[in-house]
Amino acid sequence: MRNGTGAIVVMATLKGGSGKSTAAACLAAHCQLGGVRAAMIDADPQASLLHWQGLGDPPLDLPIIADTSEAVAQRARELARDVDLVVIDTAGFRNRTMIEALSVADMAVVPIKASPLDIAAAIDTVRLIEEVNATEERRARPMSYRLLLTQVTVGSAVARHVREELAQSGYALFAAELANRVVYAEASLVGRMPIHIDAESAAARDGEAFAREVRLALGW
Repeated sequence: MRNGTGAIVVMATLKGGSGKSTAAACLAAHCQLGGVRAAMIDADPQASLLHWQGLGDPPLDLPIIADTSEAVAQRARELARDVDLVVIDTAGFRNRTMIEALSVADMAVVPIKASPLDIAAAIDTVRLIEEVNATEERRARPMSYRLLLTQVTVGSAVARHVREELAQSGYALFAAELANRVVYAEASLVGRMPIHIDAESAAARDGEAFAREVRLALGW
């Protein structure tokens, strides 16, 4: 915690189907297993995180609070007083709830499917983040952001092409990638992440690399 308050990380994208909720759950799960007191806010009207948690028997001991309202920023601040990390999963489109969540974020993660068609959506999301950072409230303390390549086909040149194109345009990206692995679906069926099923699996290593970069970016 910094100054007695936990960090707030927001998953934001203006396009659905990017693996946003999976990335959110992955980050929280890995951080929790690493000794970080983590909690999540499901601000997505689809309630994917709540559904995922409900599949567990027993449910995973990871606090998830539903809040799709414009009061999500206040809810996140309150939660951050009691935990080290708050991860907010937002809708896959622009709405006031997403903007309110970004208004209190220390960091925004922009999941982007490794496809040239998704580049425009990622760029639009970064523009939204820059709009929030330009507000009077955030100008002196702008949030950082990074793009996260998701659903990557292992060995494919497409992800490498997308990464190179975005990096050459000056966008910040995580070195880590979340590959398209069947274990994500298998783990989700029982309300878990790959790290809970097989800590030595390739998917678990992907998730740990992502979580490690987030922790470093937050100064942990």
